[in-house]
Amino acid sequence: MITVQRTITADDADALANTDLANLPQDGQLDIFIASTQNDTVFTLTGPGVEPIARLIRVMQRTNGMPSLQDDVPYSLPVSTGHYVLNIDIVTAATLSFIAVYRTIEELLAM
Repeated sequence: MITVQRTITADDADALANTDLANLPQDGQLDIFIASTQNDTVFTLTGPGVEPIARLIRVMQRTNGMPSLQDDVPYSLPVSTGHYVLNIDIVTAATLSFIAVYRTIEELLAM
């Protein structure tokens, strides 16, 4: 399992850059928990290749902009080996945080 947590206050064209999740070592699942102080932030996840895997408009708004692993439902996406880019477009000025959790297929089967 690999976990990355970040807090940002401006657009980020590659929020996974320079993290352990920039290049996934094998097939598995990526869970992304996201919260923002505004409800109009747009997230786009692009995987190996050029087509976006998911385009998400986060409607969960929290005063502190922090996601809750206990209360929030993650965006769960199957992923393949390769490079992934998480583009975050903050439409209205906001503080935003995300927690991305990657698990291999073997780890998922052992749960």
